[in-house]
Amino acid sequence: MALLVDGEINSLDDLREWDSGILETADGERIDLNAKMRRAQAEVEEEIEGFLRDQERGAVEQVVIDRGLRHWHALKTLEATYRDAYFNQLNDRYGEKWKLYRGLAEQQATRYFSAGVAIVLQPLRRPAALVITVGEGELPPATYRFQATAVDGQGRESAPCGVQVTSSPVPHSLTVKVSYLPEGATGWNLYAAYADGTVALQNEEPLGAAEAWNVPAGGLRSGRPPGEGQAPDEVIRAGGSILLRG
Repeated sequence: MALLVDGEINSLDDLREWDSGILETADGERIDLNAKMRRAQAEVEEEIEGFLRDQERGAVEQVVIDRGLRHWHALKTLEATYRDAYFNQLNDRYGEKWKLYRGLAEQQATRYFSAGVAIVLQPLRRPAALVITVGEGELPPATYRFQATAVDGQGRESAPCGVQVTSSPVPHSLTVKVSYLPEGATGWNLYAAYADGTVALQNEEPLGAAEAWNVPAGGLRSGRPPGEGQAPDEVIRAGGSILLRG
């Protein structure tokens, strides 16, 4: 699972699964859905932080994104979007949807905290943006898709960073490295694919923090796709917690 502080809890496509007209509504009312998702995340983080403080256990930096948290965030985003749409037009249809999603978000928050906040004991954030350099070389023209994960000394692997796409219409060479590694990471893994293919692991052993990876003359290799990140170690509930892994 990805960490909450890694961001991107839901995508625009995820929101459409909840409300098929949300993109059209946001476009028509000039509402920035990405901004609403960020605002909803900030509010969710604030509530989780307060809960953990009350339990005197865990920190928001340790929280992983499970299904319940995704649902809550999606409903909070829809609530905020239809609230703005309503006050833009004072349209009763928007007002009803705002109230609907506000109620659903409150119910989901209650369910989420009742189920418990899932955390990892040694959080490992995903890498920041990759640094991709295209130079002269003999690789054939191609379009590439890249993702990377951070790894630590115990073999834990973070969630992957967002996909970065690079193209070269002429023969070339290509080098990839991470701008920096998150705290606790000792190395990183690179996943790559051509065009719309599924990204696959390219290195046999984790790459060092300052180590660069080059597309080999034989091209990209097949391998496993990136995982979803760290599995939770503990679930914190009101009045106690459950250790999932000893």
